[in-house]
Amino acid sequence: MAKKKWTVARAFPLMLIGAVVVGVIVVAVGSHLRRATVIAESTASLPAGALEGEPCAVLTKDEYAARGAKAQHGFITNDIRYDRRYGHADCSIVKAGGAGNDFVPVCQFSGPAQLVVTTGKGAFYFAPGVGRPATVATRDGVPTCVIPKVPAKF
Repeated sequence: MAKKKWTVARAFPLMLIGAVVVGVIVVAVGSHLRRATVIAESTASLPAGALEGEPCAVLTKDEYAARGAKAQHGFITNDIRYDRRYGHADCSIVKAGGAGNDFVPVCQFSGPAQLVVTTGKGAFYFAPGVGRPATVATRDGVPTCVIPKVPAKF
């Protein structure tokens, strides 16, 4: 049996597959590096005491329903829904600490009065109080709320 010559027509499909594989690898590495950079920048921009402070008052669903005023302003970020009564919000992601590139969504609120944080694990109700700033960090679908020592600058 005669050996077939490698022509451009025969080699083209292999070159095309090689180019696609290299392209996918380049896009994946670039995406990973961009994600790591965004997390590092977000972590650096968060004030040092923003995640430390007095815990917010936690409400049950019934206690929240019994209150007259409800959270009216809502938005979704990182598959988490945040509803607040008043004020402004600023959200980012920060490095969770430990190994890997795990991150924690963090939202800072200027004076929400009431917060409802809804994740895949349910709805969580907080009452930091009128005019008091709050910071919410969500780890593994469970939010924690604190009145930060260093409030966000809006």
